[in-house]
Amino acid sequence: MHISVWGKNGSGKSTVASNLACAFAKDGYKTALVGANRFFGSIQYCFDMEVQPERSLRAALAGAGGLSAQDCLVECPSVKNLSVASLADSDDCAGYRKVRAEMAVRFIKLINANYQCVLIDCDESVEDPLSMYSLTLSSKILYVTRPSFRSVAFAKAYEPIVTGLQIKEQLHVVLIDDGAGGDAALYIPFGAAGGYCVLPYCKEIGHARGASPPLMLTKSVNRASARYRNEMSRLAKTLAANG
Repeated sequence: MHISVWGKNGSGKSTVASNLACAFAKDGYKTALVGANRFFGSIQYCFDMEVQPERSLRAALAGAGGLSAQDCLVECPSVKNLSVASLADSDDCAGYRKVRAEMAVRFIKLINANYQCVLIDCDESVEDPLSMYSLTLSSKILYVTRPSFRSVAFAKAYEPIVTGLQIKEQLHVVLIDDGAGGDAALYIPFGAAGGYCVLPYCKEIGHARGASPPLMLTKSVNRASARYRNEMSRLAKTLAANG
């Protein structure tokens, strides 16, 4: 099961990807979470990890042909069954841009062959080879969006690309409710051919800045947090059933 998490940078992709990875891992799936976002921080921060340069995503992409899957990812100390591939703090994003198509495809095939569930937190730009090939090789794509005019404009701009890559049928829209009210369904893009769900507003998520610990790992017992965790677990089970 290969799932790409895509959308406008800042839409909440990393939050959805990290929480969903926890949900799959808790259900017993051997799970790989890859942070391919180049400019908005690193997925490692969500789990209070520090990935070293020699075990980083950049190193894995450069050497995937001679590495095992275990060499390309780092086991998450706080979540059983979860391994993470992330850029290191010292990685140069300019160097990461030099990733070639064959490197990206080789890496994706390697982890798909060794993990039951692979989630790739994609960059918004399909010019990034890892993100583009993740989208085209996915069994399911989660398009993360918010009810805003910026999100609508982004979806409109990328509609020709979605059509050109022939990925519309794989798209499952995840709309993050901002708690402002109104009809959330008005902001569902691309016709939602693969279905859609609405993640409920949650204060812990709504007020987060940057990468924050997955809500699936917290012990918060308020009603909004419990509802969010339940919806995330339901989404994981739906994706697994349709895997």
